[in-house]
Amino acid sequence: MSKLSDRIRRTMRTEPAPLGFGLHAAAAQAPSMLIVVRTEVGKVADAAKASADAVIIEGDPGKLKETGGLIVGAPAGNSGSQAAAALREKGVDFLVVGVGDGNAAAMLDEKLGFVVQLGEADLDDVRLRVVGELGIDAIILPAPESPVSVARLIEFRRIAGLVRAPVLVEADAGIDASLLHVLRDSGTAGVIVSSASKLGDLKERIASLPARGGRRDKGEDHDTALVPTAAGHGHDEDDDDYDD
Repeated sequence: MSKLSDRIRRTMRTEPAPLGFGLHAAAAQAPSMLIVVRTEVGKVADAAKASADAVIIEGDPGKLKETGGLIVGAPAGNSGSQAAAALREKGVDFLVVGVGDGNAAAMLDEKLGFVVQLGEADLDDVRLRVVGELGIDAIILPAPESPVSVARLIEFRRIAGLVRAPVLVEADAGIDASLLHVLRDSGTAGVIVSSASKLGDLKERIASLPARGGRRDKGEDHDTALVPTAAGHGHDEDDDDYDD
């Protein structure tokens, strides 16, 4: 299982309300969404200092020298199986692949995670179901504009439900708390932002969200209804012993 998949599963897991009062209870509640930063290879350390959960590096991933302790993803491009293995050896944990391009041979590496970037042409029902059968860690979608219409929310849930994989959304670091809440409750595991410069405020807005599992209907947990039962590239489901 990739580190990204493990982190997503931990983040989307519904936790019981913390016992106690005040600061001790607040500290027990972990953030309910991940923050991923797209950044240049040379700025991974900046994202680490800003306490990002993961990065997706841009440019030549072969130039990666250090991960800063972060979970690192890279664009798959035309990488074949050997190139993918070389990236893994340099500390890359997952590859970002597009449906319409890339070398499928890269996905033969079972030690790497894979995240699929979906475009407008990839959103028909059949293709979404097939994407979900690839054993991927997550999909990437653009965040809808705020305020979110009911129609747009239904479409967002349709996509996440058909793929049956966690969703990462590309958003501005200034995304407001209400939109974060709507997205989170619609199956979103985290946000992808283009800069690490404003992560402090974003982390505060995420921390202000109520705990997952707060809304229930007909005995089902809305916050985890869209979480796949076997996320993570076909690996074992027992991840409780994993140490970050």
